Amino acid sequence: MQTETLTQQITALHQGTVSASFLAERALQRARSLESLNAFVALEPAHILAQAKAADERRKQGRALSLLDGVPIAIKDNYLTQDYPTTACSAALPLEPAGTDATIVANLRSAGVVIFGKTNMHEWAYGATNSTSRFGPTRNPHNLNHITGGSSGGSGAAVAAGIVAAALGSDTGGSVRIPAGACGIYGFKPSYGRASRHGVLPLSWSLDAPGPLAASLEDLGHLLPFFCGADPKDSTTRNAMPFDNTISAGRPKLINLTGAGLERSVEVDAAIRSALTRCDADVRETGLADMAGYFSAWEAILHCEASAYHAPLLAQNATGYSAVTRAHLEAGKLLAGVELLKAQQIRAGLMTQLAVLGDWDALVLPTLPVVAPRAGDEWQEFGGRRVTTQDAMTWFCWIANLAGLPCISIPIGMSPEGLPIGMMLMGRPNADEHLLGVAGWIDRNLKVDK
Repeated sequence: MQTETLTQQITALHQGTVSASFLAERALQRARSLESLNAFVALEPAHILAQAKAADERRKQGRALSLLDGVPIAIKDNYLTQDYPTTACSAALPLEPAGTDATIVANLRSAGVVIFGKTNMHEWAYGATNSTSRFGPTRNPHNLNHITGGSSGGSGAAVAAGIVAAALGSDTGGSVRIPAGACGIYGFKPSYGRASRHGVLPLSWSLDAPGPLAASLEDLGHLLPFFCGADPKDSTTRNAMPFDNTISAGRPKLINLTGAGLERSVEVDAAIRSALTRCDADVRETGLADMAGYFSAWEAILHCEASAYHAPLLAQNATGYSAVTRAHLEAGKLLAGVELLKAQQIRAGLMTQLAVLGDWDALVLPTLPVVAPRAGDEWQEFGGRRVTTQDAMTWFCWIANLAGLPCISIPIGMSPEGLPIGMMLMGRPNADEHLLGVAGWIDRNLKVDK
C-alpha cells in the first residue's frame, strides 16, 4: 500500500505544485471513501477547509509559519483540542470541545498545521486491539477483516490508508508502535520525560508517552521537534532538550533479543532475521532474564495508576465505561501498595539488566509476535505459547515503557497473506535522535536491498 509522505506534501507546498486547500479536500474525499475503516470519530469539513484556506493565504503572502504550514495531521481522541470534543472514545466523557489544546497540538497549530479531525482509539487507551470504542472498532486498511492494533488504531489506519500522512498517538505499552507495526507505517515513542503529556488524557502517568505515526521515517524527523523539549505544564520535561535533527548515526551495533518470554511466530522471526542480515549492521543475539516478572511489574503499575486516575469519574459515571474497561479499573483497586512498590523495584532491575548488556546502539525485537490478527480472534499461538490477543499485541512493546526508553517501529516486509511485519528498535534513555539515525540506517539499507 503506497501512501504519500508528509515530506512529499511539504515539498509540494513549498514548490507551489499543490495548495493546502487541495490537500485538505483530497484528505476529506479519501476519508469519506474509506468510512468502512472507522478511523475517524470527529471530522468537520468546513473547519478543516477554513484552516487550509488560511494557510494558503499565508503562503501567498510569503508568511508561511513553518515547513508544515497547511499540511493536514490527524489527532488521537485523547489529545485535548480546542475545536473538537475529546472523549477517549468513551461514553464516560461529554461530547463537548475542551476549548484548549494539548501542548503538542498547540505546537502544531502554531506551525500552521491543519488539525484534521479526531481518530478512533481503544477506550481510554486501555487496550491494544482497538476493538473497544464507543464508536466501534477500527479496521486494518490492508484487510478489513483484521485489526489495526491499538490503542492508536484510528491514527494508524488513517496514515496507512493515505487519508493523512501523519497522525498523533499515545503509548503506554506500545499504543503508537502496535498500530504502526500492524498497519505497515512508522511510529515513534520518545524517551519518558522527553515529550510533553500536557493535555493528553492519561492512562498511566509513569508509563505514558505521546508519539507520532507517519508514512515515512523522514516524516518523523519533521514531527518530533513539535513533541520534544521542556514544557512548564509538564514537570517531567523540565530537563528535556529540544529535538536535534542534525544528529545522525553510522553503522550501528544491534542486539537481537530472543529467548524465553520473547517468542514470536516463525514468519515474523524469519522476517526479522532476514532484515538484520540485509541491513549492514553489527548484530549479536542475547536474551533477557525474568521477562514474566518484568511484565507483571508493568501490568501492576499500569493498573494501579489507571485506577487512581479514574477513581473520581468511575464513582460518578461507572456506566459510561464499557464493561471490559470498567473491569480493568475495578481490578486495579485490588492491588495493594506493597505490590506497587515491589513492581517499582522490579522496574529498576530491568534498567540494571539492560545496562550490563554492553555496547549497543539499539535493541531489536519484532514490533508484534504475529501479523495483525483477525477481528474477533481472542487467542494467538506462536513459539509454543498460547496467549490472549491483547497480550500478544503488547508482547514486546511494554519493555520500552517500563524502562522509559525511546522506541521506534519500522515496516520491514509483508506476510504471504499481505499483512505488514514491523521491526522495533529500542534506544538508550534520551538518545532519541541517535535512535532515529539508527532506524534511518536500517531503513535505507533495506530499501536499497530491494
